[in-house]
Amino acid sequence: MSLSATGFDDALDYKVIHETATTEGKLFSVKLVNGSSSAAYLKIFDANKPVIGTTSPIIILPVAGSGTIFYDIPGGIEFTTLSFASTLNPNPLDATAPSGSTVAVTLVCG
Repeated sequence: MSLSATGFDDALDYKVIHETATTEGKLFSVKLVNGSSSAAYLKIFDANKPVIGTTSPIIILPVAGSGTIFYDIPGGIEFTTLSFASTLNPNPLDATAPSGSTVAVTLVCG
């Protein structure tokens, strides 16, 4: 398994995660834990190297400020290459990083 994250902490307020061993499958559930008091939005992409603010996500999932939420996806969402990022606003092309803290993301894929 090979999981990598962007390492541009000085240049970007967010990270894009890419799992190279998961090239095809289905996304069955998502758990989000928001460490900030502001709402955040997880944007999930079916793209190898999405450009946040340019690449359109396949799904956008909200999480309330200081909240935890579980999303179950009956039947799953098919993907070829799964990537994701969290943003402050729900607009599909918004690239504003969540303020204050990070959003912890747990994905169940098969």
